[in-house]
Amino acid sequence: MNIQLVPTQQKQEVSIHITEHQVVDMIDIKPFEVTYEIIQKHDQTILRVEGDVDLVLACSKTLKPVDYHVSFNAEVTFGNLDECDFIYTNTINLNDILLGIIVSEKPYVIYHQDALIE
Repeated sequence: MNIQLVPTQQKQEVSIHITEHQVVDMIDIKPFEVTYEIIQKHDQTILRVEGDVDLVLACSKTLKPVDYHVSFNAEVTFGNLDECDFIYTNTINLNDILLGIIVSEKPYVIYHQDALIE
């Protein structure tokens, strides 16, 4: 989902459905709601996002599916400064930004209940 990177007057809420990704241990990302706002601050544009998403991850031992819930509240900065996360562009792909946030919040290792018995 592409959005304009211009300041919002109020928080925006959108439905997100990420179907294609290259994260091998993420079996599924359930559709979810996210709230965002865009703020201009000095030489930076700040995207504030928050949401909750249910994932299905692959067990690190058996590869069986494991349900996992992630809550996130993040700020991503855009601009021409070295301190910014991304170079400023007129539009951004919100799904790509959210996928990066989700990947950084999910655990590196997770076990299915059956894997703990073995």
